[in-house]
Amino acid sequence: MNPRRLFAAPVLCLSLLLAAAEPALAQAPYPSKNIEVVVPFAPGGGTDNLMRMITGIMDENKWSPVALNVNNRAGGSGTVGYTYLINKRGDSHVVAGATPMIVSGKLQGRLTGNHRDAITVLMIVAIDELMLSVRTESPFKTIEDFVGAARAKPGVLTVGGTGTHNEDHIFAHLFEQAANIKLKYVPFNSGGEVTAALMGGHIDAGVMNPNEITAQVEAGKARNLAVASRKRIADAPDVPTFAEKGHVFYWEQMRGVVGPANMAPEAVVWWQVALKNVTQTKKWQDEYIKRNLLTPTAWVGEEANRYLDSITGAYESALAALGGLKK
Repeated sequence: MNPRRLFAAPVLCLSLLLAAAEPALAQAPYPSKNIEVVVPFAPGGGTDNLMRMITGIMDENKWSPVALNVNNRAGGSGTVGYTYLINKRGDSHVVAGATPMIVSGKLQGRLTGNHRDAITVLMIVAIDELMLSVRTESPFKTIEDFVGAARAKPGVLTVGGTGTHNEDHIFAHLFEQAANIKLKYVPFNSGGEVTAALMGGHIDAGVMNPNEITAQVEAGKARNLAVASRKRIADAPDVPTFAEKGHVFYWEQMRGVVGPANMAPEAVVWWQVALKNVTQTKKWQDEYIKRNLLTPTAWVGEEANRYLDSITGAYESALAALGGLKK
């Protein structure tokens, strides 16, 4: 079962909570000082783009009475940034951009906790559909071209992605299994670095979130070969799914905002209200969701945690196959 179907209904409980809470926010003792917004990856990647869009909209609308200071704490495929966040337990003035690393990090032994015991999930705001992209000058015009070349030269074609044993690495592994090919996976510190390597001709293809490659595709400098979704993306109908080309696998990446464990209740509500307001703006819907081919969500509380619970098994299986599961 596609876990997203379990969470497609409107978040009625959130609406009721926010309606009741908003009148009291002006008197809430939060925020009382500047807020550090941690990006656990290098600039230019999907998480960096997400958090700069959110903070940018909040700044434009003057929705925060304090400064929102974005801080890239990259390293260890997200380990450095998320470890920093986890160690801020009880500090309501630190938040971070979230990827499935908040699930997989504990499974890998990289993080001491996860979304249930060390992190407060404030909101899952979108789902990224992962795709395989190449430069326009690439000899691979279709996914069939790429698979054919990979079969002819096992282990030679290079595919770049963010991190080791993270979403992009798992994507490459699932693609190999589905297409019966062998690739050479090349890890980078961020999606921005993957894009730079791809456009510089240093790798044959990149595992991309749409927001990391959209500008290059629009400029005619790159093209997307296939997407690992269950159906074609509405705003990119010309990009086929891997499944429809006979390579059946599905892989997606959630995007959200989290804080450390034991955040103050008023801080949690403040962020839920703020993020709800952000996701209702035209700029968010047009320049972030639509332009970057994302599926919008607004999952909070147990709804968000249950979604993360539901993908844990898939990560356990994939990490075990890659040798990345802590025993």
